[in-house]
Amino acid sequence: MSPNWWRALFIVAALTHAAENEALACSCNGNGGPPCQAAWTADVVFAGTVRAVEQIDHETLGAPYRAMLVKFEVERGFLNAVPGPLEIVTGMGGGDCGYRFTTGARYLVYAWKTPSSRLSTGICSRTRPLDKAEEDIRYLMSIPATGTGGRVYGRVHEWRRDPAEATAVDYGPVENVTVMVRGATFAREVFTDALGQYELPNLPVGEITVSVIPPAGFDMPYLERKLELKDLRACSEMDFTISQTGSVSGMVIDASGRPVADVAIDAVAAELAGFDPPPFQHPARTDNRGVFEFEDLPPGRYVIGVNLTRRPGARQGGQPLFLPGTALTREATVIEVKPGDREEVGVLRLTDR
Repeated sequence: MSPNWWRALFIVAALTHAAENEALACSCNGNGGPPCQAAWTADVVFAGTVRAVEQIDHETLGAPYRAMLVKFEVERGFLNAVPGPLEIVTGMGGGDCGYRFTTGARYLVYAWKTPSSRLSTGICSRTRPLDKAEEDIRYLMSIPATGTGGRVYGRVHEWRRDPAEATAVDYGPVENVTVMVRGATFAREVFTDALGQYELPNLPVGEITVSVIPPAGFDMPYLERKLELKDLRACSEMDFTISQTGSVSGMVIDASGRPVADVAIDAVAAELAGFDPPPFQHPARTDNRGVFEFEDLPPGRYVIGVNLTRRPGARQGGQPLFLPGTALTREATVIEVKPGDREEVGVLRLTDR
């Protein structure tokens, strides 16, 4: 199998900012983390001046993509680089993660080796103009010869969303949340402070799992991440978001009382019922027993039913039908969801299926 440096670029970008959902569209969730994180996930770090930028084709790289070949004169090598000429590749720009270098400009570059042994970088890294890299330079020039242990730190904060509102609101830091760090030979935990911050120093190198254990009534998904500390001088910054949620479940039957499978069920804010609201979130779908469940509804007042939103592909384009089985908004059952609730709302009877 021939090396595909472009695929490697995307893999590197994802690892650099610890984003689990990095897409080919290159929607970065960060810029490589703080310097003490970015430095130890890169293969090479240097400061230098761009001498030339050339477009190269896939035959040069052995892959069906065009890219930019950037020729540098390295002024100072911080990690695995020495002064002198050096070449790296990057994307064309736009959705391919390419970094737009300017001939004659000076940069601090974080680069990685591709399977074909080239060096590459992109916009998901901490690569930046040298005059905007003061924080990086301070760290890189102060790296000790040895380290006493890696460090994981970050912030836990809460987002809340009223079901009738279009966007969520940052409610700020959450105190006394347990953060646990586990490795092959250890497990440690710490609590967030009044600013929602936590820190765990003196960690060994290797694969580490960071978990947030939220208070009762808060959501559980996406609160565990893995990372690899490659050096005792490295760090990793991990922020977490938690939200208050509850769950709602029920059953759908047809006019004869038989369970109905694969029906899309909407949950909308009670005050928007009858006003053709946009989708609040993905609908729940009934299973082969006719059972549906919303597992992570924010606290608030809801109505449940079919065809309640402008969601494309709603059930046969039919009229709205509210729990317990009425087309009249005023007769709809209103469910109040509180943090941590597991509410069973009964049976929705379809009348026109």
